[in-house]
Amino acid sequence: MTERLYELVKQSKNSTIALEAIVQQFAPKINKLLYMTNLNDRKDLEQELKIKLIEHITKYDIDSVPGFWEMKENIQRKAEKS
Repeated sequence: MTERLYELVKQSKNSTIALEAIVQQFAPKINKLLYMTNLNDRKDLEQELKIKLIEHITKYDIDSVPGFWEMKENIQRKAEKS
């Protein structure tokens, strides 16, 4: 799923079909979480969660994800500042 999700996120910049496929992949998790909420609020919360998911997917810059060593250096710099 991870590789497929990665490809779908890349494609979602130009394809609403890819974006919809991502939302469908997360639908079971969203539905599971909704069962922990008030029955009257579920539909509204489902819509809001899907909107937030779409917003984050479209804003996510897949090309700017740091590599392992870069991430390690960033963590060390933050630790030194503390």
